[in-house]
Amino acid sequence: MTRRGRLRSACLAGVALLTVAAITGCSAGPEGLRPISPEGRSVRNLFVLLLVLSALAICGVAAVLAYVLIRYRGRGERGEPGGGGEHPKVQIAWTVAPLLLFAALTVLLVRTIDDVDHPVAASGLRVEVIGHQWWWEFRYPDLDVVTANELYVSVGRPMRLDLTGGDVIHSFWVPQFGWKMDAIPGRTTHLSVTVDQAGTYLGACTEFCGAEHAGMLIRVVAEPADQFDAWVQAQQQPAATPQSDVAQSGQNLFLSSTCVNCHSIRGTAANGTVAPDLTHFGSRTTLGAGVVANTPDHLRTWIADAGSIKPAVLMPSYDFTPDQLDALVAYLESLK
Repeated sequence: MTRRGRLRSACLAGVALLTVAAITGCSAGPEGLRPISPEGRSVRNLFVLLLVLSALAICGVAAVLAYVLIRYRGRGERGEPGGGGEHPKVQIAWTVAPLLLFAALTVLLVRTIDDVDHPVAASGLRVEVIGHQWWWEFRYPDLDVVTANELYVSVGRPMRLDLTGGDVIHSFWVPQFGWKMDAIPGRTTHLSVTVDQAGTYLGACTEFCGAEHAGMLIRVVAEPADQFDAWVQAQQQPAATPQSDVAQSGQNLFLSSTCVNCHSIRGTAANGTVAPDLTHFGSRTTLGAGVVANTPDHLRTWIADAGSIKPAVLMPSYDFTPDQLDALVAYLESLK
């Protein structure tokens, strides 16, 4: 094989490897390359196209550069002119080709923006997302539901998230949604998405918002319509009535302590608004915005000294006796 043939084969092999890497990355790579919504797939497809075109452009430039270096090596030493004005067709081609490529990419970019940033019909699910230091509040204004850190969605139903910041700038990012959106105090931003795959998906805040920024996690639970409707009906109910003397003691202690200044429990005198709503706390799977699992042992530690689990958390420590802690845990875990 000639030198030129070997060079051509090497470039083709490089292009093939980069293309395969890009394609396989979509199926086995990061979660952002495995979107669960049409909007996310539009973003992913544009990214992959840009990645492949960039790889082809790099290989093309490298091939031309290698060809010129090999084909015309040594000519400068013999005093032969190399000039750039000898091939006007080549110069025109190098100018027009990138312009056409950028024009095509601009059209694709505008189409992707249109796919992602679209209005949601009145029948869609509307959720108000408020970022706090350091937890997420989710309000479903059309369903009269308020929860924290765990976002429940209905598979196949268009959804619009209205995001704002309760204190500082946060950024809402669930990788498998396909993109992220900032939550800014005094301003509402929007994220439209239709989740089409049931499952549990994890996210986080991606805008540094203070000491516990890394402990501000998101859990998205996508359920079929019937299961989501059942969840909504359960969430719309007031807090469960204590069924045991221990749980009743826990409720009495909760309502007589400073807990009511921050937390709200529907159907009781607790109506605080600066901390998560606890009406159905027992049905949540995590504590501290996803830092630990919601278990009686973790909850006992959290009430006594939340800072030992999440050091900069704004919740104070409480000097309850072991029996009081047991009663509070029994009551809060009963709030299904």
